[in-house]
Amino acid sequence: MRIDVLRSPAGTGHRPWDEHELRGLLGELALRGVEVELVDPAGRVAAPVPGHGPSESQAESQAESQAEPQSESRSVPQSARGPGSRSGSAPALGSGPGVESPERPPGAEVPLLVSLGADPVVEEPHLRSRLEQVRSAVGAGRPVVVSGLALDPATVPAEALRELLSAASLVGLRDESSLAVARRLCPGHPALRVGWEDALLLPQLEAPSRRPAQEDRPGVHADRPGVHEERVRIVAAVGAPAGPFSPGEAAPVLAAALDALVHRTEGAVTLLACGGTPADEEFAAGVAALLREDVRWGPAGTDEAGTNGSSADPDEGRTDPGADRADPGADRADPDAAGSVLRRADYVLTTCGRAAVLGLAAHAVVLPVAPDKYSLTRMDDVLSRWGLHDGVAPLAALLTPGDVAWDTRAAVQQWATEAVEHRGAVRSALADADPVVRESAARWWDDVVGVLRGGRPPGVREVAAAPRGVGAPVVRSLRRRYTVPGVPPERSTVAVVLRCGHRSGRPARALDDVLAQTFTDWRLVVVDDGGDPVALDDLLVQRRDELAGRVTVLHHRRPMGPGAAANRGLRAADSELVVLHDGSDGWHPLVLQGAVARLENPLVADDGVVVRAPGERAPTGGPGQERVRADRQALTLTDVLDGDLTTVGPTFLYRRAVHGVLGDYDETLDAAADWEFVLRFLETFTAGLLPGDAPLPAEPAGGSSAGSDELAVRDRHLRQWTAENGIGLPLYLRRAVAEEAGGLHRRLDAAEGLAHDLLDVVRAQSLQIERLERTVREKGFVAFCRRLWRSLRGG
Repeated sequence: MRIDVLRSPAGTGHRPWDEHELRGLLGELALRGVEVELVDPAGRVAAPVPGHGPSESQAESQAESQAEPQSESRSVPQSARGPGSRSGSAPALGSGPGVESPERPPGAEVPLLVSLGADPVVEEPHLRSRLEQVRSAVGAGRPVVVSGLALDPATVPAEALRELLSAASLVGLRDESSLAVARRLCPGHPALRVGWEDALLLPQLEAPSRRPAQEDRPGVHADRPGVHEERVRIVAAVGAPAGPFSPGEAAPVLAAALDALVHRTEGAVTLLACGGTPADEEFAAGVAALLREDVRWGPAGTDEAGTNGSSADPDEGRTDPGADRADPGADRADPDAAGSVLRRADYVLTTCGRAAVLGLAAHAVVLPVAPDKYSLTRMDDVLSRWGLHDGVAPLAALLTPGDVAWDTRAAVQQWATEAVEHRGAVRSALADADPVVRESAARWWDDVVGVLRGGRPPGVREVAAAPRGVGAPVVRSLRRRYTVPGVPPERSTVAVVLRCGHRSGRPARALDDVLAQTFTDWRLVVVDDGGDPVALDDLLVQRRDELAGRVTVLHHRRPMGPGAAANRGLRAADSELVVLHDGSDGWHPLVLQGAVARLENPLVADDGVVVRAPGERAPTGGPGQERVRADRQALTLTDVLDGDLTTVGPTFLYRRAVHGVLGDYDETLDAAADWEFVLRFLETFTAGLLPGDAPLPAEPAGGSSAGSDELAVRDRHLRQWTAENGIGLPLYLRRAVAEEAGGLHRRLDAAEGLAHDLLDVVRAQSLQIERLERTVREKGFVAFCRRLWRSLRGG
């Protein structure tokens, strides 16, 4: 039997371990007697591979003997021959001048849709390009197997994916999150499972997966006193972040973690750009630029220690401490170099799932950092298969570790310390899990081949490694507020009160804003203030998995008003902090994280923080109102009295305890209920101010301007006066001044309009005078003579 392997496109970059994983796939299928033909993303034949079983010489002789035009077999690319090939590295299959790409004949063999090389989330253009081949196979009565399908709940193309899943006889999803999405789209599908594509990266049992164990610190040779043993290998496989964090925020965190590992192990660092795109290589270079000068690193393809060919003594012959620092993009690794480096690593710091798989297979200590929610789910699934649960550190948690550590550097220092101390336990757990992982992977590929041969889809037979409880305890503490909890806590850090009603904003967007937050320790209270309960319940059912039991719904048939809805929501959930949301303004994914970090900063005494909407500049302008500068760090009572609308609409997060002093929202007010509460809040408490497009708090400023000091003094005295006499007089005076200013502006506008009218009259009179003067000049004696002369000349 021969099958067609339709390689799912994973982007334009050539990832470091593409060819290694492809050879693993060919080996698994050849072991089960399956002949493979590779097909590129356009549906053309990339390179038929006759079984992958013969040796290199046999494959070459077969290719020579079957080179006639009528033959179906073509030359086997070097990437499919195995590591013993003598020729140079081959280009990526399906591209490059060395690979033929004739059109694929109609009615081809049984298709296998497989995603290789990286962790791509399926996109609609790629998915639709596969549906034509799948429809053709289904029409011919052939089974279809989908393997390695990664789905993001936020971007999944529902209709095209539903058609693909329904047509497939067996579907292997990338992780549990993707499996949940597939089951929601096709709830009756009998063969949706989590596949084992990662097992293609496991080393062969007959070859040692790594060198013998070494101590974490260099020792001394008995025959060569003073000469160090081979240094500990630290590999950093990083890629440009795809989530809400910028490369400028992610790179310092990874560099600090590498510095901490080097400090504790005296190891040598090898940096890999795991995505294969120019952006990934640029990001890896940015991480390298932040490393200390005495930290040595090099690209894949250098010597095993990653030290660019240095001697056994890492300091022997060195004059420049940065002499062996290289540009990771300057020396392009051959397809197997990255996998070889990772398989010999002692510690692997990574942001991508495939590098984590290679590190675990090498029984290395893996320190995974997840820049976004999908990568967190992906790497959590990878580690869980090896019995290492809750071992992925969210990048958000390292940026604002909260009560776990003072700052980012303290968090990564603690993580590195625990990783080194628990190295033996982790390696022992990985060695015990290795047979279980291989057995489960073998069962998966047996099932794949069985379905391709026309068998029935098997039941779930997955066997995962038992949890071992080893790793770094600090990671479990860091994850508490940055991962979706399995069981929601009784008291969350933040209560988000979402008011939905006939006058509210878009509840669907508001729900998605909350679910997209990097900070996850929240409780959502949805107050239906006279809206459509059926439509609201449908929105919540669609997002049930993402909400994970963190929502409370309060339906009210008649509208109560904003103040009453806020009070009902506050009483329905216990929390330390409170924020109102109505869907009228969008939330940046870092809003809650930045605001909570601001209030938890021990150097900040504020009891609330306002996050402006992205691009907002308040106040909106008007008579007597001055614009608040964008670099302001606090919202003052003076600002609100002057008409600053920053707190009406955007996010205002504050401590719940202030209600014990201020009371509830005023239910007798309508649209002004929120503004009135902010006035009372600022009479007693202070509120910070964060921009909406950069909510993560920066380092405290070293000084303040004279204008800021003057404003702080005025606001302090104003709050003191209102505390003794109430805020009625300032409100009255501010209104009176605003009315007087408005009247003055209206009079000035009228005067300006009158001046414009007078200028128009003067201009008209000037034009008329000019015309009269021209007429007088033409009717004078000189003009008469000119006319007479012209008439004589003409006669």
